[in-house]
Parts: sequence; structure tokens; C-alpha cells
Amino acid sequence: MGTPLKVLFVEDSDIDTELTTAELIRGGYTPEVQQVETRDDMHRALNDHAWDLIICDYLMPRFSAEAALETLKSSGKDLPFIITSGAVTAEDVVSLLKKGAHDFMDKGALARLIPAIERELREANVREQRRQAEARVRILSQAVEQSPVSVVITDPTGKIEYVNPCFENATGYSASEALGRPLDFTLPDSERAQLMQQLCSTVSQGEQWRQEICSVRANGELIWENVKVSPLTDIDNQLTHYIVVKEDITVRRNYEQQLLRQARYDDLTDLPNRTLLVERIIEALQEAEQNKRQVAILGIDLDHFKNVNDSVGHSIGDFLLKEAADRLSRCIRPGDTLARMGGDEYVVLLPNIDEQSPVSEIAQQIVTKFTEPFFIIGRNYYVTCSVGIAMYPGDANNPHLLLRNADLAMYQCKDNGRNQFQFFTQDINDQLVERLELENQLRHVVNRNELVLHYQPIYNLKNHTIIGFEALVRWHQPNGTLRMPGNFIPAAESIGIIEEIDSWVLQNACREAGKLLRETQPPLRLAINISARQLEVPGYAQFVREQLEINRIPAEQIELEITERILINDEAATNDNINALAELGVRFSVDDFGTGYSSLGYLQRYPLSTLKIDRSFVSGIHQNDNALQLVKTILVLAQGLGMATVAEGIEDEQQRALLLQIGCEHAQGFLLSIPVAIDEIQLRIEQQLSAT
Repeated sequence: MGTPLKVLFVEDSDIDTELTTAELIRGGYTPEVQQVETRDDMHRALNDHAWDLIICDYLMPRFSAEAALETLKSSGKDLPFIITSGAVTAEDVVSLLKKGAHDFMDKGALARLIPAIERELREANVREQRRQAEARVRILSQAVEQSPVSVVITDPTGKIEYVNPCFENATGYSASEALGRPLDFTLPDSERAQLMQQLCSTVSQGEQWRQEICSVRANGELIWENVKVSPLTDIDNQLTHYIVVKEDITVRRNYEQQLLRQARYDDLTDLPNRTLLVERIIEALQEAEQNKRQVAILGIDLDHFKNVNDSVGHSIGDFLLKEAADRLSRCIRPGDTLARMGGDEYVVLLPNIDEQSPVSEIAQQIVTKFTEPFFIIGRNYYVTCSVGIAMYPGDANNPHLLLRNADLAMYQCKDNGRNQFQFFTQDINDQLVERLELENQLRHVVNRNELVLHYQPIYNLKNHTIIGFEALVRWHQPNGTLRMPGNFIPAAESIGIIEEIDSWVLQNACREAGKLLRETQPPLRLAINISARQLEVPGYAQFVREQLEINRIPAEQIELEITERILINDEAATNDNINALAELGVRFSVDDFGTGYSSLGYLQRYPLSTLKIDRSFVSGIHQNDNALQLVKTILVLAQGLGMATVAEGIEDEQQRALLLQIGCEHAQGFLLSIPVAIDEIQLRIEQQLSAT
């Protein structure tokens, strides 16, 4: 089968068309032909079909080779155009060849036809490939011109031969300013030699060089660019050019730097944060180990800072935190690190220490600085600080243990009264271990049924009769001893199980004392301590109601003891529970009155029945006139508000007599009775009733 060939004949002679077609077949082609003899027919044929070749008669009655050639040109197609004729002058042939005809054939001698067609088809194909290549070049050139990245082309020596408009915009250098200059002319002087050495080393091996580099704009501004340099070689693999593509990544790099800074620095104070601090501690420990030196970690916490935030808001609090950072920075040495750990906690890293004395001096300087008030927007705020210190290698040999031990020492400062510094000791660690063990045991105290209730009677001092009793929880220990609430209730509050213990106390106190409360006349009162967290639980009032109903106890015989702090916090859930319980008939007393945040406002705002005078006042009334006057004031206050009073902690006869003398009729304390089991309370009530 021959080679397919689509031929458009511009011919008025069917015989000539057939003869030429036969010649094509003999030449190895399988021609597909169409014959036209007018301009319109040729125009339609060119538009309707794709042709490989045009064979045109020189002269026809209604058309000519010259007109056909113009028709082909006007169509925009580039096809081999061969003229055939029986008689034509040489001048006419030359004229047509100059106008674009590709060859001329004598109709009487077609031996040259096949070689001519093969030649013209090859040349037509070359022309088409050239056009496609030129089109690609135009497209690529336009793409480079419009590219959003900088493109630079240099000669083999690195001299710039071309830059695109993006390069001009990015660098501020015009093309005329850049052409002929070395590729590295936008690099900083300090980095130029090293970067070019790396570049040349890579591209000389035929590889692409990539690097994120800092460049200098014409105005001196620094920009970051992602640069790719590729060698361009000829067919002999000889280097002819460097192609450089540079993408401006300044925005991305700035954002990355911002993220990196946010990850390592505190937003509020611009101090290093925990992440950066730990890195610097690691470096300091490595250096100290090599040089046989010490490292000190100072954990610093602002005393009562929460009160500032709660009373005047976070904006003032933030201002104070920045001022605190400024004070601390003025206390440390060059080379030391001050970091903010979050909240009101700071850490100072003191590397390269020989002994403890300079550490003590810096710590004392910090404590002294914070005795001065913070003057913020026309007002003084007094916030001291507690400083805990841990030393390497004596206290720990890794950053996390050093930070933990400094924290423990700092909390020891707070336990000792704040506004001081304290070095970490083994005793502090032992206390932590003991506390952790205590907390671990506490988590199972209810499930293991290790709690027990004792009850301390409340007496009428006039006739020495029991008018009620307070339920007090104890923790039964494996060795048979009882742990007092002061030794485990704070820990229970800190680990979040105080609600569980409070609920257990209420349930069991109502169960154990229910029969005694129901059957005794005149009615007795059962006092039960509850925590702030318990009152914050939505629906706690319903829980109390259920316990009273289960044990058939009148609500008026239950008195819940709360602290002043609960009332000062003024939480919505707390207020809802207090009001619901008061409507139910439950009484409320303020425990340890006068030792907390006393306020006449809350005494009027809440449905309180009793003020309990703290033992710290009672213990000194016969020796300290101020204590006596305080107790008298509380009695007058309670009487004016229609509230009862109970004095706590009576331990001798003088206290009892003096309290009775100044009008305090109800009291409890070891002089009157230690806390006892419910059976003992019931026995005393029975004896009291039989005596009357």
C-alpha cells in the first residue's frame, strides 16, 4: 500500500489530472485528489479539507496559477505549490517562483514530479517545525516576560545577558542597569564569595544549585529569595549560559521568623518562653559540666497577683506583668536569662556560678525590688514576690528537675509567708513525696470506706446544755490513728475530690444523726462544713433536699457552715444554691468569721443565721484587749442583724466565763467537749433530758 497523499488539483483538464494522478501512483503514493478550476472552488476546498500538496495548471480559462497562488496565501496555509504547463516562458516561471511557487513541471515530461514532491514535502515539514519552534519560543518568551518570578540569563562567565520585568520590580534595578554585571551583584558583600563558590562547585558538575539567600535591593532593603541556577549546554555539552530563577519569599520568611519567635518568646513581655529557656539551660549545664561550675535556676512567682487581675481587670494586670519583667531584668547580669513561663511566673537562669553567695544577692535584690509599689494609671499596687532557687549539680542535673525543684522551693516561700527567697532542700523534696503519696491515697478514701465522722457538741453556756453538734470528718489510717481534716482537706481541694468527700459527709451525717434529730426536743441543730466547690455544683440544693427527705430531717435543723471567701466570690451557681437551700429552710453559718474577707455587704445580702467566732480571737480574749474588743464587736454586729453567734475553740474556764459575761451564749471547744462518736452524743443528750 502506497503513502497517503492528499492533492488539490487546480486544473481545467480532467485528462491532465488523471495522468498526473497515475504518475503519483507509480511513484508509490496513494493519492486522494480533488479538482477545482475557479477561485471560489479553491477557497472552499482549502477551508474544508487538509491538503498535503497543490498541483496547479499555469493557465485556465477562468483561473490562473498566479491567482491560485494568491488564494493560497490569503488562506494562511503553507503548502507545496507546483505549477504544471505545456507552454510557458522562463520569465513567467521565475516571476511565479519569486511570488511563492515551489517548483515548475512540464506536463509533457513528469519524470521530475515525484522527486520534486518528496523534496517539497520535506521542506514543508521543516518549515512547519520551524514555525512551531518559533511559536514555542514566542510563548516561552512571553511567559518569561510575564513570569511572577525573576528570571536571569548569564553567559558562561556569569555576566548578565537578560533579566525579565519581575527582576526589575523585585530588585529595583532596571534591565539596563543589570545587563553586563556579574550574577552576584545583588548579594551582600559578606556572603558573596562563599555563595558563589558553592554555586560554581554545583553547576560545574551539571547539577542545579538551589539556595534560599538574602539579596540587597537597589534602595538597600534586604529581601529573601529562593534561587535556582541551572547550567545550559549546547549539543557538544559545552556550557553556554546560566538560567537563574529567583522567587521572592520575603513575606514567607518574615512569617516563619514571626512564628519562630512566637514559639520561643512571650508575646506580652517579649521575654524568652519555656521552650527557649530550656534550650539555654541545656547549654548552660553542658558548659558548667565542662568547666566544673554551677548553674542556678530562680523560680519567681508574684504574690497575690490574682487579686489585682480580679479587682481591676486584665489590662492593668498585663501592665503590671510587663513592669515586673522590667524590674527583674534590672536585677540580673549580662549573660543571664530572664524568661516568662506564663501567668505571673518568671524564671531566671544564672549560668557560670562559683558559689551560692551571688545567687543569694540576686535573689534578695529581686525580693527587695518587689517591695516597692507598682504605680499604674495613678494608683499604687503592692505585689511582692516569692523566689525559689535550685542549683546544678547539687539539686538536679537536668532542666526539668531544676525547674521543678525551683518551683517547690518557691511554694515553700509562699507557705512561709511569701515575700522571700528559699533554696531547694531535701526536706522540701521529702514533703513533695509525702504530699504525692497523700494525694494518691486520698483518691480512694471514699471507695475504701476510710472516712469516719465525729461530732463536737455546741453548748448553751448559761445552762451547759447541748443545743446542737458539728459533724467533723476524720481519716482512719492503717495504723489505727485518725488524720485530722486540716491535714488532708487542703490536698483534697487541690486534686479536685473535695466534692466527693463533702457529699459523703452530708450523706453519712444525716444518716447517723437523723434519728437523734427527729426525736429530740427541743430540736437540735446539725452543723456541716461544705466547700466552695460544692456550692458551685448546679443542683446541689436538690441533693441536700433528697438527703433530708431520705432521713426525715426537718430542714431547719441543718446548718451548713461556709467561709467568707465563698460569699465574696459571688458566683451565680453558688448564689442559686444558697437561695434554694434557704427557701427550703436550711440555715447558714459563717465559719471562722473575721479571719477572711469580712464585709458587711454580704451579711445583709445572704440569708445567714449564725456567725462563728474564730478560735484565734477566742484564745486571746482574757489576755489581749484588742481580741476582746473584736469579739464584742462581732457580738454587737450579729445582734444587730438578728443572727446567733457561736464561739469556737474554748479551752479554759476563763475564756468561757468572759464570753458568757460579754453576751456570747453558745460555744464549742475542748473545755466543753472534744469531738466524739454519734453514740456518745446520743448518750449525753439522753442524760441531759433525764436530768431535766
